[in-house]
Amino acid sequence: MGYVIDVLPAAGIDRLEPLWRELLDHHLASAPHLAALGPARAPGDSWRVRRGQYLQWLAAPKATVLVAQNSGRLLGYAMIRAADSAGSWQWGDQVGILETLVVSSDARGAHVGQALLDAARQRLAGWGIQVMTISVITGNEGALRFYHRAGASDYQHALIMPVKQPP
Repeated sequence: MGYVIDVLPAAGIDRLEPLWRELLDHHLASAPHLAALGPARAPGDSWRVRRGQYLQWLAAPKATVLVAQNSGRLLGYAMIRAADSAGSWQWGDQVGILETLVVSSDARGAHVGQALLDAARQRLAGWGIQVMTISVITGNEGALRFYHRAGASDYQHALIMPVKQPP
């Protein structure tokens, strides 16, 4: 499968919705335990919220959406941005954040995810960034294996809990 990696202008953000919905379905299947905290957003509402986040992030100078395309058809995308670095390690003033990496189910196995990850790392390095953080929803073991194979190290275990305590 041939494809090219390009930058998606903010004006093209709505082209990402089908892939976001595919990722949402994958998250719902991978993390059924999160339903105990409340229902998932409806797909349209989920996209509305994520779209707003993307546009807010893309307003910053160090943020971009990288897309893998074949004849104009999106096969996957990676949303990356820079953020201020935590002070515990000497990683520079900023770190990269891989906010989203998704590959269409029919393009998996064609190294699209690896190409997007490589392009994200290259872009972040060009911004002078030394490390990138990646969040993976608990239950998505395939993504964990993918990132570990690519050289990622375990860094943080994030937890979520209700604020209101049960009676």
